[in-house]
Amino acid sequence: MKEHERGDISDIVHAEGVSPPVGLREVYAKYFLFGNILSPPDLDCADILVDFRHHYNALTAENAMKPMYITSARGEYDFSQVDKLVGWANASGIKMVGHTFIWHSQSAAWLNKNADGSPVTRAEARANMEAFIKTYASKYSGKIHSWDVLNEAMRDADEFTGNWRTHLRHAETDTYPAFWYLAYANGASEKECGSDYIFDAFYFARKYDPAAILYYNDYNDEVPAKREAIAQMVEEMNARWQAHPEYDGRLLIEGIGMQAHYNEGTDLNNVRESLTRFIQTGAKISVTELDITFGTGEDPAVPLLAEQSRRQAEMYAELFDMYVEFSAHIERVSMWARHDGNSWRSWGSPVLFDGSGQPKEAFKAVCRVR
Repeated sequence: MKEHERGDISDIVHAEGVSPPVGLREVYAKYFLFGNILSPPDLDCADILVDFRHHYNALTAENAMKPMYITSARGEYDFSQVDKLVGWANASGIKMVGHTFIWHSQSAAWLNKNADGSPVTRAEARANMEAFIKTYASKYSGKIHSWDVLNEAMRDADEFTGNWRTHLRHAETDTYPAFWYLAYANGASEKECGSDYIFDAFYFARKYDPAAILYYNDYNDEVPAKREAIAQMVEEMNARWQAHPEYDGRLLIEGIGMQAHYNEGTDLNNVRESLTRFIQTGAKISVTELDITFGTGEDPAVPLLAEQSRRQAEMYAELFDMYVEFSAHIERVSMWARHDGNSWRSWGSPVLFDGSGQPKEAFKAVCRVR
């Protein structure tokens, strides 16, 4: 762990010649990458791009890289929007994050479902997965810094059962049925399981984009039951890879993405415990989709009350103190909206800039401006 004192960052902010708002990427340059999201239409706005370059050195596509926007049928792909984002990021010296190959939502039906909605067979699902990842990953091989290979595979639970597989989305009765699991279970032998799709997803990603860092990404990462299920899954997949004839000395799941969609009631002690547990797996950590809601749920254009603004700033400050403390193991911290007005949780005024794009108290706290 790196030595850290609160003065480290404030020294940067108050350095002679630096005018606020200081660039977030510079504030945290010696600790980790600082990222945010963009969509292809944003590339047509010069002001957005200038602001992005100023604050961020990592880019995640909010939606454009999800499977349903890439392929609609077997053999049919549209990479036009992704080409724009990847091209701009690479030309700008910004690390591109691929988000995502495998997800139960915003996916393409042909990958794991028949026309009637039933799951395809295990063999068909595996062949479709390889074809999809091969086509997608190979096209951008060497241009993507890291991939969120698998997104949100775990269900929420109050207690850990002792077996991470029981925490997977797997039943047709789940709110979001995990058709990859159901398809891999359709035709599985006694020694096989629907959960095998996880290993294959990472195996194919490694095979077709060997330079990229491979992540598992999930939300409610601070909840103890989900934390342990994720950690044990990562440990088992990596142990299985070590026994594989193609094992190359690297971890298969090299990173755990903590989405960090928090709120004013989130216990940051649980976040600390998750960071500690995930480090034990040997994987890197990235904070992939950070926001903290503090709003009233009313008109998102209405600013936070003074007390809400103060408490949100304090929470962000405590969280970033923690990230710096653990920075030897944290590769990236990414916000999930440039400002409150374009956040998916805009009702909660969740990020560092208000709906007009002006720095909030939370921004000042993150930069240690008091």
